[in-house]
Formats: sequence, structure tokens, C-alpha cells
Amino acid sequence: MYRFILNSHPKLLGFVLIMLTATAIAEETICSSSLGVTTVDNLLVPSNTNCSLDSTRVLGTIKIENNATLVAQRIVVIGNIQADNSQQINILDNSRIGGSVQLKQGGGSVISDSIIDGDIQFESNASPFKALRNQVGGSVQVFQNTASIEIQQNKIKGNLQCKENAPAPTGGGNVVGGNKEDQCSQLTGVVVEKDGCVRTGSLVDDNFRLHIPRVTVISQDGNVNEYWASLRFAPELSQNGNIVFELDNPLQNLGVCD
Repeated sequence: MYRFILNSHPKLLGFVLIMLTATAIAEETICSSSLGVTTVDNLLVPSNTNCSLDSTRVLGTIKIENNATLVAQRIVVIGNIQADNSQQINILDNSRIGGSVQLKQGGGSVISDSIIDGDIQFESNASPFKALRNQVGGSVQVFQNTASIEIQQNKIKGNLQCKENAPAPTGGGNVVGGNKEDQCSQLTGVVVEKDGCVRTGSLVDDNFRLHIPRVTVISQDGNVNEYWASLRFAPELSQNGNIVFELDNPLQNLGVCD
């Protein structure tokens, strides 16, 4: 049997309590340049600095302060990534975040090819945001941003929610287990590959958009061009048994095949 005895002397007891408290507090590592293959408790990117992470493991949380930049690839974070008024946050290349990614009132972000077990929250930011080919265990929430937003080919277990963004988000090919709401209600279904159109049949996605991977057009002067197109179902034009699709927003939904 093992017994642990603390001396009841007030000064000694106070010293023991201080030692126990100190060891219970997780250490915070400052990153203002770069870190590679290492494990830390919590990570802080101070104001006006740049931090680059490659294959770093964080047992707690990453916090990014005012006007700071984080570029991370192949990282593992047990907790959250939190940024308030940051400059740029990039989470790339098979990173795994056990908590949520919370980016508010700052600059831009690219989150791609990664697994986020919690939510992605992008709110009141002023630079472009891209969420590409991620697996998200929670919801994706994009609110009140003032720069371009692209949300494409993500697998989202929760909801896809977008409100009061100007301009409205673009993208597609997202698989959403919950609700698709407001500005992001149409960002699901089939994505047409714009660079190098494939020779496959036409596809209709779950929002009843008709995607034409390749169509050949011969002009009156004999020029031959091949295009891809994404057409909107137009119920207001579909009459007398006819189903009509129309090309809306040609700059986004029409292109020349390579």
C-alpha cells in the first residue's frame, strides 16, 4: 500500500498547492515563425506575426491574434482553432481538427482537403474564404462576410447555413446531412469540371439544374467550339408538357472547353 502524506505546516502546504497548480496548467507555445514535427499543449500566434505549421500536433487549442497569419498543413489539433481579427488562416492538406474552426471579424481563409470534427464558422470577415473538399462533422456557418466565398465539394454532417453575405457564396457539389439554408441552399449537387470538359451524358442534380459537360457549337462561318454549361430549370417557362432550362449568370455557368 502506498501512502501520500502532506505536512500540515501552513507554509509547506501552500508550497505544495502552488506546485500542484503549476503542473496542472497546460503550457502555451508561441509561434511567430514556423514549427514542424513536434507536439505542444496550446499554441498562440501573436498579433502581427506569421506562423507556419507542418505536421505539428496540438493537444489543446490554437489561437490567432490581431492581424496575424497562420498557414498550417498536415496538422492535428485536439481542440479548436480560434481567430479574431486575424489576417489570413489557411488549413490545408489532410489536417485534422478535433474541435471547431472559428474565424471572426478578420481577413480571409482557405480550408481544404481536411477533416473538421466540429463546425466551421466564418463570420464578419473582409477577405475571400474558400472551403474545398473537406469532411465536416458539424455545421458550416457563413454569416455577414463582405468578400467572395467559395464552398465546394464538402461533406457536411450538419447544416450548411449562409446569411447576409455580400456577394453571395458560390460553389456546389456539397453533400449536406442537415439543412441547406438561405444563400447556400443551392450549393449542392453535381460539380461540372470547367478545365477540360469530359465526354459524358448530361446530369441533373438534386436542385434540378441541368449540367452539360460538353456541347459542340458550329457557327455560320464554320468555326467549331465546345462548351460546358449549367442550366437552371425554369418552371415559369415550362408549359404544355415542355420542360425548359435556361442559362442564368453566363459568366459563372458557361465556359469554353479546353
